[in-house]
Amino acid sequence: MVSEEMKKLCELCPATEVVEEQGPYIAVEHLTGRFGAMYEKVRSLVDYKEYHVIRRSAIKRIINRQLYLERTSPNIGIALLRDLVSSGYLPNNKVPESKAATLLQIIRKWTFFGREGLSTSLSLDFAAIEIEHFLYPDPITELVADSFFRTAEPFVVYQDSGIKDQSLITYAACRRSFLSEDQASLLYALLIRGMPEVALNDKNEDVLLGIVKQVFQTIKTADKIATHPLVWTVSTRLKNHALYHAVLLEIFRSYGKGAELVFNDEEKLAELVRSSIEKKQSQQRKTLRKSGERAVIYLLLTKITLGLLLEWPYEQFVLGSTNYFALGTNALFHPILLFLMVTFVGTEKKGVKRVTDGVFAIVQGKEMKRIFVRPPGSSTTFFFVACFYILLFAASFGAILWALIALEFNIVSILLFFVFLTLVSYFGLRIRRSARRWEPDRIKPNTLGLIWNLFAFPIVHTGRWFSVRFASINIFVLFLDFLVEVPFKAFLGIFDASLSFIKEHRVETY
Repeated sequence: MVSEEMKKLCELCPATEVVEEQGPYIAVEHLTGRFGAMYEKVRSLVDYKEYHVIRRSAIKRIINRQLYLERTSPNIGIALLRDLVSSGYLPNNKVPESKAATLLQIIRKWTFFGREGLSTSLSLDFAAIEIEHFLYPDPITELVADSFFRTAEPFVVYQDSGIKDQSLITYAACRRSFLSEDQASLLYALLIRGMPEVALNDKNEDVLLGIVKQVFQTIKTADKIATHPLVWTVSTRLKNHALYHAVLLEIFRSYGKGAELVFNDEEKLAELVRSSIEKKQSQQRKTLRKSGERAVIYLLLTKITLGLLLEWPYEQFVLGSTNYFALGTNALFHPILLFLMVTFVGTEKKGVKRVTDGVFAIVQGKEMKRIFVRPPGSSTTFFFVACFYILLFAASFGAILWALIALEFNIVSILLFFVFLTLVSYFGLRIRRSARRWEPDRIKPNTLGLIWNLFAFPIVHTGRWFSVRFASINIFVLFLDFLVEVPFKAFLGIFDASLSFIKEHRVETY
């Protein structure tokens, strides 16, 4: 029997018919598109980001360049569309120029909030998120995400009644678990949940000025929720349920309103779940290889550059001798470690059966197992946990430090080794976890894995600390953005216009 929640989703599911939009369309020459797409691939190697945020990151970067470097404000809508088409993010000769007006409204809205006090980075993030939603609409995903929250909320039990905004914490955890949203996306989702009118783009500056204080207050509240430690705790506990809803999302995308017929046929539903999981796992393995290759290349370039700028000069001019073993180890060890981490990822043999059972439970409206979120421990408990963490930290880093000193690493080599060891461990585990998105978590981890996690815990958490604070520091990206991208895009525009002129002129001569 199909649950009322699933019937409601089937009714709300939008029609899948593709409506052809009227031109004129944004068109670039074939060679221009090839060069633009090639540049984006090169840039993705030196600016490592997860695949699901690459497109939004490109939109943000283009807006930033056009607003503050090229200063194309009056025509930024058309310029943005043309840039996205020439970079391969939108299809050539299929996107109508009329979309530029909406893009201009979105950008003007968020630049206004930026002038009123919103940080430039966040205003660009929100503009890029909204533009991505407009250019690549995906209403089914939002419907399933909201359904996931409605299904999960009654069964997430906070044992500390003093925790405020429990519903918002659960909402943020559901989105982080189901959509893998980063900080900016989560802030935007919480903002729109609190103030849906912000997503409308028909307001003039006077109207925006009237709501600016409320917007900033909502963002402040959203930031407290998005950074709340319980969001991570709950999202981890919801991982398997997010996977079950991700499978349902694939069924809705394939069948739309007809998904209810599938839900009533248990044999067909089981077969669809199995095929969806196997297909997604195969795609995820390919994505893992690409992510691993990009991350290893990015890391190798960074390590070689830092070795030439810091390690070698320190040894040559301060110590007066060169330890080639330390230089070689620091250059190659971390890329090799990352390569091994992203190459050997195990699979859960009973995963398909567990996912099938989970999907059937949701479709039939069975109650979730309650998730109890424990209250923070007492000060005494915190003291002993802190002592235990310090012991783990000392044991993990102490053993590695002893080995490096025995190998005669100097202070600069040791510092770089530790920094990149922590970063590689953190990013490697993130990539591995994303690769296993389509596999359920094991109910009971094995003992060996638990011991290894205890040893790696301080290293991984230190890597996360470094990544949060140094995320914006990337010398390769700064080089590309300020010395390469602006002249390259200008050249690409002239090149495209020249090719169009030659083609038209050649046609006229016959």
